[in-house]
Amino acid sequence: MRKRRVVVTVLAAVAIALVVIGVVRFRARPASAPPSTAGVADGSGTVKFLMEQQWAIRMKLAKAEAAVVARQIVTPGRLIPAHGRHASVAPPVAGLITSGALPRVGQVVARGETLAILRHVPSSAEAAQIETGRIEELRLAADRRRAVQTIAEAEIRVTHARRELDRARRLYEVKAAAQRQLEAAETELKTAEAVLATAVSQRDALQEPAGASRAAGPPSTTYSVTAPIAGTVTRVAKSSGEQVAAGEAILEIVALDVLWVEVLVFEADLPRLARPERAAFTAASLPGTELSGRLVSRGAVVDPRTRAATLLFEVANPDRRLPVGLALEARLDAGERVEAVMVPREAVLEAEGKHFAYVLRSGEEFERRDVVVGDEHGPKIAVISGLKPGERVVTQGAWQLRQHELRPASPGVHTHE
Repeated sequence: MRKRRVVVTVLAAVAIALVVIGVVRFRARPASAPPSTAGVADGSGTVKFLMEQQWAIRMKLAKAEAAVVARQIVTPGRLIPAHGRHASVAPPVAGLITSGALPRVGQVVARGETLAILRHVPSSAEAAQIETGRIEELRLAADRRRAVQTIAEAEIRVTHARRELDRARRLYEVKAAAQRQLEAAETELKTAEAVLATAVSQRDALQEPAGASRAAGPPSTTYSVTAPIAGTVTRVAKSSGEQVAAGEAILEIVALDVLWVEVLVFEADLPRLARPERAAFTAASLPGTELSGRLVSRGAVVDPRTRAATLLFEVANPDRRLPVGLALEARLDAGERVEAVMVPREAVLEAEGKHFAYVLRSGEEFERRDVVVGDEHGPKIAVISGLKPGERVVTQGAWQLRQHELRPASPGVHTHE
């Protein structure tokens, strides 16, 4: 019993000591510091953002400027080869491709460069035509030989007639021949000269055309396919060892330094369309890049299926980075004008279907302002309402400012406290 009392006494002392230590620690704990106010937004949309934070993200601002701009028609478009700068390479004869590897897609070729070699195997009809031509050539050669022989005989007859005429004249002068004999000799000479002239004309008519081949034997069985234009190979339809029909395309070449943009304008937008001498184009695959095109053809026909007219614009592509078939978004100026405030595109953010911008109120205070945006004009966007001319909006750093507004208690925020 004595030992049990000692144990109970020791346990009670330990419990009392623990209680005392807990009370002391509770009283010694300091009051928690107030939360940082950097980045806190009040109910009016005002966000506090310290100078140190602005310097850290290299914040930039821009002044909103009043302007009168044209409303735009936004419509799809795509890149196509320009007229006269696209060639489908097809041989005029059928044959088997016997050359090595054909040019690959993306390879640049020069005009006149040999692209493929064909071994031509004549068909039965072609063989019959060749044989007919050979027989006709043999007949013409025989006719030419006969004409040459006729000329030689006519020349002999003319020579003999001249001698007889000279002899008849001498005899007539000495009264040894009658005038009738002299006239007969003159007639004979004229007849011989006429026969000679006819023979010469026949020979000339049977002469081969200038540049005609006199080589005997069958025509060449190989045919070289050359590039009709200089450009880039965009499609290869055949490979070495394949049979090609006459007129069948082997590959396609496009000169990519200049392209056309095919733009569809729906008939509902045609009355709003101003005279679009130029247009701006953007592509999802080329962020931050805007292309400018010159009008080539304004569509005069509305397609009955799409109910749209097709406009063509010319776009320069000196570095050949734009591929044929690339989908674009075209922006054309409409006829109506509207007053707006222009700001850089990066100043306007979007969240939950709404657009807004941050406007500077003081050195470390910014106001989130809901805005109604219009069309984009190059690097700027039109704001229809929500901003006033002369106000300064955040451009570089707007997204970081939004993150601080949403998470004001983010760790690592530096304050003056």
